[in-house]
Amino acid sequence: MTKRPITAEDLVKFKFVGDPVVSPNKDKAAYVLTHVDKEKDGYYSYIYVTDLQGEGRQFTSHYSKDQLVKDVAPKWSPDGKTIAFRSNRTGKNQVWFLPVDGGEAVQLTDVKQGVGEFVWSPDGSQLALTVSGELKLTTDKEEEKKEEKSDVKVITRLRYKGDGVGIYNEDRKHVYIFDIETKAFTKITEGNHDFGQPRFSPDGKTLVYIGTKAEDAEWGYLPAIWKYDIASKEESLFFQGNGYIMAPSFSPDGNWLAAVGHTRGERSQGNANVLLFSTETGNLTNLTESFDYTVGNLVGVDAKYDTADGSLIWDATSSNIYFNATIGGDCQLFKVNLEGEVSAALSPAVTTVTSFDIVSDNQAVLVLATPHSTGDVVVQDLTNVDNVQKLTDWNQELYNEVHLSTPENFQYKSTDGWNVEGWVLKPYGYEEGKKYPMILQIHGGPATAYGNGIHHEMQLMASKGYVVLYTNPRGSQGYGHDFVNAVIGDYGGMDYEDIMAGVDYALANFSYIDNDQLFVTGGSYGGYMTNVIVTRTERFKAAVTQRSICNWHSFYGTSDIGFFFTEWQHGHADLWDDYEKLLKLSPLHYARNVKTPTLILHSEQDLRCPMEQAEQWYIALKRLGVETKLVRFPDENHDLSRSGKPKHRLERLQHLIGWFDDRRN
Repeated sequence: MTKRPITAEDLVKFKFVGDPVVSPNKDKAAYVLTHVDKEKDGYYSYIYVTDLQGEGRQFTSHYSKDQLVKDVAPKWSPDGKTIAFRSNRTGKNQVWFLPVDGGEAVQLTDVKQGVGEFVWSPDGSQLALTVSGELKLTTDKEEEKKEEKSDVKVITRLRYKGDGVGIYNEDRKHVYIFDIETKAFTKITEGNHDFGQPRFSPDGKTLVYIGTKAEDAEWGYLPAIWKYDIASKEESLFFQGNGYIMAPSFSPDGNWLAAVGHTRGERSQGNANVLLFSTETGNLTNLTESFDYTVGNLVGVDAKYDTADGSLIWDATSSNIYFNATIGGDCQLFKVNLEGEVSAALSPAVTTVTSFDIVSDNQAVLVLATPHSTGDVVVQDLTNVDNVQKLTDWNQELYNEVHLSTPENFQYKSTDGWNVEGWVLKPYGYEEGKKYPMILQIHGGPATAYGNGIHHEMQLMASKGYVVLYTNPRGSQGYGHDFVNAVIGDYGGMDYEDIMAGVDYALANFSYIDNDQLFVTGGSYGGYMTNVIVTRTERFKAAVTQRSICNWHSFYGTSDIGFFFTEWQHGHADLWDDYEKLLKLSPLHYARNVKTPTLILHSEQDLRCPMEQAEQWYIALKRLGVETKLVRFPDENHDLSRSGKPKHRLERLQHLIGWFDDRRN
């Protein structure tokens, strides 16, 4: 039977798996399953447990008619008898316990503002966790305040807001140790600083965490690793970073501490590496320095909801560290030994490992996404990349029903001879000899990548009869340090040439594309490049620019990252000394050149690319007589297309594809 075309509504039918965690006795894995709830206009998550043969069961369940419950971050107790998890079922995120053999979940913490990260101590008697602001317990009785609390915001910080968070208050994130038996909290960190990612040493005597105490931290954020001796209650600086650092992980023997990061300063989008520290001397070795790819998953899709943090996993002998890395359009599993020798890929090509855990030297549990799967929990044979056993198939019924176009990969030369990777999706019902309109998609970042997962938006475009073209121009991750950094100081330069060379290659090599029916869209950096394109060419019949940038001057002072991102990305461009340079990099400066009908999609609470960017672009084009429409999404941030309210995501798709449909022949 012929499969039907995928629809916008299918977006809310997907279920998303993530954060697999293997049990201490290596026979089970817990993971998070996230559902889309269209009626409540949001997402809810439960935890499931499966054995390594695929026999699973729902582990947590809590329905509330008033809220969307999210049970996330499963963590096995060291003895394997209990799973701790974080849940908002009482309103704020708290740590809960549930015995593996069954029973009712028990709330463990009762912090008024909620709990952030948490980890078990090796003996299972304590948790290390983070809390923002002064610790307040729900059992505390506050004195009634006669004065009404002001809603006026007084700002004194340079980094005073964050996309998806809003305006920061003066609360700082601190690390605590929580005693499970007595329910007592011991505060570990102090001061007007933020700390996080606590980890116990294997002997339970030491705690490490990440943060900075530098006075100029808001201008150049260079986090450090701190070490806390639990018996003496003494804190010491373990490592002063010179770049971002995250995901600290002790070796089982306690001799080593690994972390993900680099030492090139805050303003670098080059490769993240596996960094290794001796716990005795603090000496640093970059284990993946000669591995010219970035650690972590940078493949961007809109059909994903993996709640796992980035991680490094040691083997039992403290000899190898497992990590995932972005390789072109793939994200695969690798391991590196203490001599810096990186293995061949341990998971298949044309896939994306979104999160993982290790069972043994021969086996891993992965969340593995493909162009035809949002991601399933699988068991990966580490001795044979082709030996993959699926443990979950939550979306199989939907996959059996809908047609998913298969990406066709190609390589092409840019105008200066650099190699660039791209893909095309053929339209639903493709017939040999027919001509089809084409939509060019441009990803954000720029230091992200398109790759091998389901991108619902693109599949929807293909279902509507479009060829979809997408490429990874220079500035994209997955092609080495030089490639990702080549865009720095050259926005709208060779990245533009790469993108347009991809269009020319597609028109020359895929005869089914109608040269007279070309459309373009992109978001964030992709929105900026969409704006650049319509100021330089009229070859596209219509454009949709999403969460875009049009004016680097105003972006500098209104974006949550503008004051450092602008200078960094444009080659140390100074707001005052390089006024003309930033002006010439701003599409707004060339608005008089635009003739292409342009739809502007933007979220009103976007603090990354603020709403004023869309307003300026709209007014300029409208004033100049360009066919233009502005669609504003209330109560949404920069992540609308990936994790926004389901109803807004569906309406966004209607506007996006409708704009092109109205202008195609």
